[in-house]
Amino acid sequence: MSDPGPLTLLPVILAVGLTLWTRQVVLSLGAAVFSAALLLEGLHPWSALVHTVDPLLLDAIADRDHVKVTLFSLFIAATVKVAGDAGGTRALVDLVASRARSRRSGMVATWLAGLVVFFDDYANCLVVGSAMRPLTDRLRISREKLAYLVDSTAAPMATVALVSTWIGYEVGLMDEALRARHVAGSAYAFFLAGLPYRFYPLLTLAFAGMIAFSGRDFGPMRQAEAAAMTRTMDDSPRATAPLRALIAVLPIATLVGVTAASLWIQGVASVGHNAPLFEIVGGANGYDAMLQGSTASLALALLLATLATRDRGAAAATSAVHGMGELFEALVVLFLAWALGHAITELGTASWLVGAVGTAVPGWLLPALTFVLSAAVSFATGTSFGTMAVMMPLVLPLSIDLAPFADAAQAGVIPLATSAAVLSGATFGDHCSPISDTTVLSSTASACDHGAHVSTQLPYALWAGAIAILFGHLPAGLGISPWLLLPLGCLGCAAVVWGLGRKTEPLNASAASDRT
Repeated sequence: MSDPGPLTLLPVILAVGLTLWTRQVVLSLGAAVFSAALLLEGLHPWSALVHTVDPLLLDAIADRDHVKVTLFSLFIAATVKVAGDAGGTRALVDLVASRARSRRSGMVATWLAGLVVFFDDYANCLVVGSAMRPLTDRLRISREKLAYLVDSTAAPMATVALVSTWIGYEVGLMDEALRARHVAGSAYAFFLAGLPYRFYPLLTLAFAGMIAFSGRDFGPMRQAEAAAMTRTMDDSPRATAPLRALIAVLPIATLVGVTAASLWIQGVASVGHNAPLFEIVGGANGYDAMLQGSTASLALALLLATLATRDRGAAAATSAVHGMGELFEALVVLFLAWALGHAITELGTASWLVGAVGTAVPGWLLPALTFVLSAAVSFATGTSFGTMAVMMPLVLPLSIDLAPFADAAQAGVIPLATSAAVLSGATFGDHCSPISDTTVLSSTASACDHGAHVSTQLPYALWAGAIAILFGHLPAGLGISPWLLLPLGCLGCAAVVWGLGRKTEPLNASAASDRT
């Protein structure tokens, strides 16, 4: 169709609507890509089906940078699986937990363990939840509190980590949206510049840390903690294997080190060593750096696991293959998201939306509206990746049209804050939706009733979300520095924790106090 007009919104509406209705992200994105192809091919079904596969899906998969993102993601997933199956990740968590002697130190150790396992949200949930459960049971910390601390450091930590199984996906979506508006430069540099605007995950991490350090609770969580304090305390210690923790520590340290070194070497060669840090990072090829880091990390993980298990590497190789296999659905979603982004670019969806909306939605309000919409979609669907795939190709080009820039290193506040709002809102649902994978895994690994986990953590998540809007996304849209807003947001979290929260007492003591 030469001028589809408002029909350019049909693929986006289908992607969101079908995802909410069916909760099947792959099906919904596939239908959205096909609908876009149908519009591009003048409503001819066969031509649209062919166009969906070639060029949309084929170009999405065959693009050289997209291949690098795919390989990076596969190698990271394999590294995580190898380290986990060899016992390295659990040993690392046990090492963190070994110094806990009181309820407070037990909660803080659980929170710190969640920060340590930053490289994958699934690994965080399964490893931290199961490894810390004996300790929290011994210290009479409720399973609900354990599940909350695990869930609050899983997706929020994975989405802001400089290297994780999420980063390739996030950077890939940003790169596609930047290309749609012919923006030059590194998508990885754009990702790094937007990190301070990721208010919800950062404030959620702070909120959970304050809950752990203060020992204060409110709402249903306080009741769960009061009941747990009546249990008999078990003083039996748990054995730790510090050396085995190196199987997890060294590959991740190698991943960070090699990636950072590659970015620095490439950037200095491109812009000189006297340039600002972000220009140096922007002058490097982020995809090459991430691929080099993940390759070195996987190679070292395989070597260490082989030496630790002495089975000639068979188990390590099997773990690597299984780890890659677990990423299959996420990669399919990513391929479809790339294809959808390219299709709606051809349709001119963002440009039509800018012309239709005009000044009805001021640019400063876009980050907050984006966060609310992304949070609603992710909570209703339980998928962060699906939410990112739907929202990023739409709102990032829209924000660039409202505040144009030619190079990723020159991005202004509105595009940075808007793209960060997509990722933050998507994290909200991944964190606390009852149908989210990580919510289910957190309750399962913590041996906590799923309904109890959702009901006890939801008030905390909602408060963190409200603070992220009031102290983050709204003022950030007005141009206030995120480095000022983040401390203010932390003060807001502290006000809620110390204002609403109370020190928990055993259930009997609480009941007696209420009667007097």
